[in-house]
Amino acid sequence: MMQGSIIKNTIQLDKEARIKIDELKKEKDHLDERLKTETVKLQKSYDQDNKKILDERKTSYQEEIKARQEKEKNTYDKTLKDIQKQYKENRDSWIKDIYEACIKP
Repeated sequence: MMQGSIIKNTIQLDKEARIKIDELKKEKDHLDERLKTETVKLQKSYDQDNKKILDERKTSYQEEIKARQEKEKNTYDKTLKDIQKQYKENRDSWIKDIYEACIKP
């Protein structure tokens, strides 16, 4: 009778162990699914964050370039006005100086 009880207990323990192993396999499969889902979510979030950072930097660079272009244009306009003013003020004397340098010995 003792052997029957041991065999019965062993069979019961084996059955319980198989049930627990099946439950753990199902839990692992579910965990793998959750990990895949979380990985996709994290990747999307990472991509969105990177896009946001890149867009911000692009905007910042564009603003910086625009400001530098305006500064260079202002410098160009000022220099052009200065040259035109000098030309207007000195034109006659320059023509006279060039004429005298070329004609006179």
